[in-house]
Amino acid sequence: MLKSFLAHLEIHLSLAGLLVIFGVTALLTPTGVDPWAVAAVTAILVGVLHGMIFWLVRRRQRAVRAAAFSDIQGMLKDIINNQLTIIETASGLHRDKAVEANRACALISESVDTISTSLHALSEESLRAWRARYPGHRPGR
Repeated sequence: MLKSFLAHLEIHLSLAGLLVIFGVTALLTPTGVDPWAVAAVTAILVGVLHGMIFWLVRRRQRAVRAAAFSDIQGMLKDIINNQLTIIETASGLHRDKAVEANRACALISESVDTISTSLHALSEESLRAWRARYPGHRPGR
């Protein structure tokens, strides 16, 4: 329920704002006050409140996105550094033996494929799996 509400926050707040505008106008109209003036002042106050709420929500979303990008950067550094270590180790094998040279080339190719696959498969799910594997790792913090 809460997820659905947050997913459609703008619609819910707009409907609530309209209800407040109509409700306040209906309550204050019998007192002899101009209904358009009441509606205008109420609409201005609702608009200011909406603006502040949307600013806070947007600020929170930016913070969450920045944290996610930080985690993604850490995940990519981890994956790429691991694969580059494999490449470096494979390239250091003695090249004078054909079997070791073939093994080194196979390791290098496999490592490059892993890097490429990791970059293409980057998603929230892969980030969640990486976080589960390294629960204490929080880059930039």
